[in-house]
Amino acid sequence: MKASLDSNSEPYVKHRRDAMAAGYYSYTPYVQPGRGAVIGDEVYFTLRHFNAIVKDDWSRNCLSMINPRSPSVLSNFIALMVMEDMSLGFAGIVGSSLYLWSRKANSGAAEWVQCRVIELETIIPVANSKDKPLVVGSAEGVGVIFVSTGVGLFAIELSSGKVRKVDEPRVYFSVLPYMSFYTPDKAHISSSVLCQQ
Repeated sequence: MKASLDSNSEPYVKHRRDAMAAGYYSYTPYVQPGRGAVIGDEVYFTLRHFNAIVKDDWSRNCLSMINPRSPSVLSNFIALMVMEDMSLGFAGIVGSSLYLWSRKANSGAAEWVQCRVIELETIIPVANSKDKPLVVGSAEGVGVIFVSTGVGLFAIELSSGKVRKVDEPRVYFSVLPYMSFYTPDKAHISSSVLCQQ
């Protein structure tokens, strides 16, 4: 069985209609480059425009769409994350404030609950008044949000409030941090290949 979001899917049709009404006449939704979130058997990722969140419940072969908040409330980018209570969350910017939201299920119905607001003007420098900060990623499990401005890329530690500049200004679509990586020992691989010949 195949699951898809197409003209037979009511959430997709509404998403496309809203985009067209906003003036995006040749709108084709695409998966936003960036980290998704995995919670149990569900994989979440975002579509452009209006930051629609797609949930792929692969155990039930079911796709569905979730709107994060009012489209006019958030800037162009949100970062999905798994919250401490294993619920879906996201970070987004309104004006110069970073908002953290979590999806809470009560009696079968789910709603977005605002968890925190961080005023960016007081912690991140801006190059000029037209400089708009963008959320470009998060580090799962360590509570870090990455924000890009005309001054550079900044990591904000949610628990301590510490901010540090981690890169120079660039165009960032997505930041995928890693703690470490493993490279197999090439000598070991070479010797095993030699033994097989």
